[in-house]
Amino acid sequence: MKKVFFFLLIAMVLASCRKEDSHSDIPASDYRLSDDGLTLIRWNNRNTPRIDMQADSKLREVNTIGEGAFKGCEHLRAVTFSDNLKEIGAEAFAETDLSETLLFNSYSNVVLGEKAFYHSKIREVVLPKTKALPNHIFANCKHLKEVTFKETGLIGEGAFYACEALEQVDLTQAGVKGIGKEAFANCQRLKKVLLSVTMNLKPIGDKAFAHCTSLKHLTILALYPPYFEGDPFLGIPKATFPKIYVPSKPEDLIDTYKRDPYWRALADYIQVIP
Repeated sequence: MKKVFFFLLIAMVLASCRKEDSHSDIPASDYRLSDDGLTLIRWNNRNTPRIDMQADSKLREVNTIGEGAFKGCEHLRAVTFSDNLKEIGAEAFAETDLSETLLFNSYSNVVLGEKAFYHSKIREVVLPKTKALPNHIFANCKHLKEVTFKETGLIGEGAFYACEALEQVDLTQAGVKGIGKEAFANCQRLKKVLLSVTMNLKPIGDKAFAHCTSLKHLTILALYPPYFEGDPFLGIPKATFPKIYVPSKPEDLIDTYKRDPYWRALADYIQVIP
């Protein structure tokens, strides 16, 4: 008898949990999923202000956000992705608001599409692990002030183009192995940039920091100087050119940079990290 009562109690608890889940779920009419339920194809409710995918019994299973799925959802201010997220398609959140929260929960690498957050009003973001930040992913995000980089292999062309509020770029923990053309061009308030040791003999693209006229400090941890593609610092006057800091060890590293064919024109600005 006790066993029967115990199983009945468990059944009631599970039923209650399912009932609570159904009440907290977002109406299915607000979105369209693929037949297998793993891809969010389109968000139909253009007035949705906040979405917590992990809290929804169906959306927590989604691992892919389709191309342009939320594009133009001007009222969308906050998104919490599911733990299962693996991919975000091109322009998925372009021209949205996102001024409150953009929360990644995935522990695996996330594939990000071109212009995924283009021209949104996002203010800060902690990026997921990814093999690359694609071209123009955050371009023209005028309000983006703070970015925390996790493992990031490459930074694509124009990835942060004209992010006018961005003040610091710290890539020391990101494992970056290349910075694309115009990646941070026209970031007018950018003051400080730190490049990781993984930039050894890796490219800094043409106009990567073009017209970043507020740039004061460029710290490079690479023991072998990165090379330039074109002119990464186009439009920054020599009179206000940033100080370039390199490690003190090995002792001849500062001379290595000053003699390097790409860096020797900037030799007067190169010094040891204080």
